[in-house]
Amino acid sequence: CTEDELKQNESWPANITKRKKQEEAEKAKKTHTADGVLINDAQTDEKQAQDKDSDDREESDWKRSEGENVKHNDAYAADHEQAGKGEKQDGEYEKLLERYSPQEIALLRTLQHEKDYRQQLKINDGKRKSPQTHNRSEISIDVQDNFSPDNWLPRSEHLIRLTGKHPLNAEAELTTLFDGGLITPNELHYVRNHGAVPRLLWEMHELDVENGKLVLSMSELKEKFEAINIPVSLACDGNRRKELNMIRKSKGFNWGSGATGCVYWKGPLLRDVLLAAGVEEERSTGGGKERWVNFQGADDPSEGKYETCIPLDYAMDPTNDVLLAYEMNDVPLPPDHGYPVRLMIPGYVGGRCVKWLKKIWVTDHENTSHYHIWDNRVLPSFITEKDGDFAEAMFNHPDTACNEQNLNSVIVKPAQGEKVPLTDARKGKTYRIEGYAYDGGGHEVQRVEVSLDEGETWLYCVRRFPEYPIRHGNKFWTWLHWYVDISMVHLLQARSISVRAWNVFKNTQPERPSWNTMGMMNNCWYTVKSNLAPANDEEEEGVPHVLFRHPVEPGSGEGGWMEPSEENKIASAKQEAGAPQTQFTREEIEKHDREDDCWIVVGGKVYDATSVLAWHPGGKAAILGHAGKVHLETTEEFSSIHDGFAYEKLKQCVLGVVTPKAANFMKSNAEAAAKEKAESGGQGGDVVLQKNRWVPVKLQKREELSKDTRRYTFGLPDHIKDLGLGTCQHIQLGFHMADKMLIRSYTPTRPLLPDPADDDPATTDEARAMQDGAGTFDLVVKTYFPSAAQPGGAMSNILDCIPIGEEVEIRGPTGEITYSGHGVFDISGQEMKFRKINLVLGGSGLTPGYALIARALLGAGEEGVEVRVVDANKSEADILLREELEQFVKESKGRLKVAHVLSYPSESWKGIKGHVNAEVIRGNLFPPGEGCACFLCGPPAMIQKAALPALRDWGFEEDKNVFGF
Repeated sequence: CTEDELKQNESWPANITKRKKQEEAEKAKKTHTADGVLINDAQTDEKQAQDKDSDDREESDWKRSEGENVKHNDAYAADHEQAGKGEKQDGEYEKLLERYSPQEIALLRTLQHEKDYRQQLKINDGKRKSPQTHNRSEISIDVQDNFSPDNWLPRSEHLIRLTGKHPLNAEAELTTLFDGGLITPNELHYVRNHGAVPRLLWEMHELDVENGKLVLSMSELKEKFEAINIPVSLACDGNRRKELNMIRKSKGFNWGSGATGCVYWKGPLLRDVLLAAGVEEERSTGGGKERWVNFQGADDPSEGKYETCIPLDYAMDPTNDVLLAYEMNDVPLPPDHGYPVRLMIPGYVGGRCVKWLKKIWVTDHENTSHYHIWDNRVLPSFITEKDGDFAEAMFNHPDTACNEQNLNSVIVKPAQGEKVPLTDARKGKTYRIEGYAYDGGGHEVQRVEVSLDEGETWLYCVRRFPEYPIRHGNKFWTWLHWYVDISMVHLLQARSISVRAWNVFKNTQPERPSWNTMGMMNNCWYTVKSNLAPANDEEEEGVPHVLFRHPVEPGSGEGGWMEPSEENKIASAKQEAGAPQTQFTREEIEKHDREDDCWIVVGGKVYDATSVLAWHPGGKAAILGHAGKVHLETTEEFSSIHDGFAYEKLKQCVLGVVTPKAANFMKSNAEAAAKEKAESGGQGGDVVLQKNRWVPVKLQKREELSKDTRRYTFGLPDHIKDLGLGTCQHIQLGFHMADKMLIRSYTPTRPLLPDPADDDPATTDEARAMQDGAGTFDLVVKTYFPSAAQPGGAMSNILDCIPIGEEVEIRGPTGEITYSGHGVFDISGQEMKFRKINLVLGGSGLTPGYALIARALLGAGEEGVEVRVVDANKSEADILLREELEQFVKESKGRLKVAHVLSYPSESWKGIKGHVNAEVIRGNLFPPGEGCACFLCGPPAMIQKAALPALRDWGFEEDKNVFGF
């Protein structure tokens, strides 16, 4: 210290005297006058207290007084009743209202609740069961798989196919996926296949570990190793790729935002299996070289075995939970998801989680297989191809591989195409914006925010995790759902709705997409846009509405707000140019439907794709499904999968164009298919038959009616009793072959009457036995046995041989003719009425006529309907349902007459001999006239060469009063 400080600051006697004088002077100033008015100590103290309160204000209050921290808070929804209920009694709510608006109070309550919720999240010990118990039990097969190697495989009708019929690459519609819950039902989980699903059996499949050092059967894998059962989110690294493809076509197909899901996976740790095979955790030889554990699937995609690898150190860390899963939501893996066993690496992209796992081995180098090197990579944007030196260098670069999943979030609601009427924009009405988010590596998604003004301000969203989401203290393998409640007024005024998430590193998603040639790992802000749309009087009752649109729709859907870039438009224009103008008819194209003669139609052009089958990256089955098909599906599927280079390769195969007539046929067929799909969307549940899906039925009984004719009784699925077949309609019966489905149409001989709404006491026992609702149906089938010269009828011989209890598939109903009763028919969508009905039938073509006869004779109110039948066969033994027909004739009181015509009768036959001709027809049927029609079903030669000419000559007209079943 200085000498001056010692002299002036220490308590010397002189300094003490000086300080006393200063204190007396200060005290004298406290009482004084100003303009004759006394200011006392109390007033002075009050002012000082006010100044102190002002100084002690919270920074948040000061900023609010300055106009900060209030912008956009009024967008939050406020539940006035609930916000103050139970709190006004002690004044807490009123106290908060002194500082905050009702919307801010609601937000505050939400934040406090989420804080408590987050602190209470529990550790998962790996021994819990999946809470998701709504996995499908009733299964059916999509008609799109008829002629693919996957024809045996049940799949959900809720999946949107992105790469055509085969192989299956599909995601659920986004709202359906989200509504499935925090733990996804198995059938709604996305599917990524590179080829046909291998047909494996639990009892026969083996897992080879370390080149034979350990070979495990599935039972050994399950019984010898302790299993864990944990919820894990899985997402394809191509999730949201279509948004990138709208900017510039990548090498990948159009995933939407549904290529994800979260389920419970059960199985032993990979670490335990490797240790059992003698794999050491650390290298004993030193050198520090990294080791890799490799995996191979049992499938056979077009580019060789599907293989990949991960660092061995990662696999051996027990806190990474790398497991060999054999159950999905507590049931065996569905075939599409890797049955009987697959690799599951929590926090990694789906492309590393090998399905149908067959082989595991350890190496000192990274895997060099095609699918490990040339897939699941993010390359710099200047590389736009998969060949050349630059591509070779970067595809083989270790740092371009996609391993851990990246941070992502998606808006689910408002849904794509959702409409909100403007009349909803009233005070107090709210809307809940919802979606999902996930991150990789076990990192928690710590915050989700939504913006209604293109990122100027952000609203805090509430997170919801699956139960018991935490592993090892801090790892989150699951996704989460999020929501924020906002006022309807703000929703309808919003320019757009964007979402972004934040992870544990306090990093967030980028605003703009980053294009790369593989279209991988897109995680920019997900934005839903809205626009004011005029009212549709039929749907909206004249009220305008706000229409919400997502960036894109999956696959070939065109409903999103993103438009193709100029680069894409130019590329599309080039693809449409330059085809020869030789025209081909539909009939000409349909002849080229084989592997050695394969024509396809893309964009109205005809291509000979035979030479492509041998090298097509997606395998030949993907092309053969369209061979000889004249439809728009080929164009939609090709354009959604392939880039400009693929179109350039396709040009080498061009032959010409389709005729205008064929083009119109394709367009009208596509419109009809879309209409049928929309109408059949509500099918199922009450009845078995579905037009677009195959449903399994079980053979319960086989009854021999003659040496070559059988009656087969099939049982419907347990929970459904009605077949759902109209009179005269057919079902298709399907049986699975190695690479396609054998299909044959039949008309059941029972049930023949619809299931009544109630039990009519006037219904006879005979009629009641013919009604739908019994849970079974009958087919009467003539078996064409093989001989030395020919193999015989495929389906009839299969039915004759399969064991009782075997399953086949059915779909339907099919057929353009339905009899509704009382003489009323629906024929190709047009209602017609005939009270006099002629039937010309032959051989097994009797069955649709038999259904009509039974309905006309047994149905209520049919008394005025009369039926005449000509039934042609070779011999007496060939007459189907002869006894039943004779009984109908006997009980009909003259309303039914049947004439049998035999071409090779026995000597004892007293009926008509020979073939169907004009004399037979005129002598046994009703003549043409008002209310009379003729229906035909039999061998083409009989119908075309005999029956139709005779009917025309008699005065009948096709499509007016002559129809074919």
